[in-house]
Amino acid sequence: MRVTGHILATFFKAIGRIILAAIVCGIIGAGVVLLVAFAKSGHLAPDLLTTITAVAVGVLSLYAGGVTVLMREAVRALQEAAKDVEHDAGSAIRGAEALAQQVEKHL
Repeated sequence: MRVTGHILATFFKAIGRIILAAIVCGIIGAGVVLLVAFAKSGHLAPDLLTTITAVAVGVLSLYAGGVTVLMREAVRALQEAAKDVEHDAGSAIRGAEALAQQVEKHL
């Protein structure tokens, strides 16, 4: 339960970074298509097929950028959760050792 809560908290912290990265990647993807079309045709106003291609590449780039940042944040959250579990396990072991020592004293 604690791990799930930790992952959800990290996701909500990172949602701004995910959205920002997705938008930037989408703009870059569509911009590259428009830049190539301008270099090829020599005029600034793109035709309909170029506009459709720019939108499609922009949407795919947006998706790729957002998913990439989401996966990076998920891995980071899992690493932090593993550190928390390791810390909790160490505390439990130290408590068990203290309990064993007290039992030995009474025997």
